[in-house]
Amino acid sequence: MIVDGEHTFPGPRQTVWDLLQDPEVLSKAMPGARKLHLTGDGTYEGVIRIGVGPVTAAEWSLNVALKDRVEPESYVMQVDSKGALGFTRGNATVNLNEVEGGTRMRYHADLSVGGKVAGVGQRLLDQVAKMLTKQGLDALNKELEARLRDGGAR
Repeated sequence: MIVDGEHTFPGPRQTVWDLLQDPEVLSKAMPGARKLHLTGDGTYEGVIRIGVGPVTAAEWSLNVALKDRVEPESYVMQVDSKGALGFTRGNATVNLNEVEGGTRMRYHADLSVGGKVAGVGQRLLDQVAKMLTKQGLDALNKELEARLRDGGAR
């Protein structure tokens, strides 16, 4: 499953970069996240709870590693999640570019989905992925706006 697109944040690139490295912010930006903990340099573990169509919500373990980081420009995110209903794993490339009025994020993810959750069909999985991506970007926007309003402190 491919998920790609772009989003412009109304703030400086370094601030956006910092948000994307903060486990507290990432857990807010990941719909269904129950917890997310920094376990090492650019590595995180957590638990998420997501349902897809007729597959009821279940908890999944989540491991995320940020690789090939070039601050504040880009990184590759490796994702591996597992639960009783299946798994997802794959990579996402994130690029941040300064643009007039903010920072443009371009993202491209290539994810494999397996188990019962894959049985709901590609079309539904694509719709859910787009919805979750939008929710995550909206949450990041809210956090960015709060930090900028508070003078960058948090």
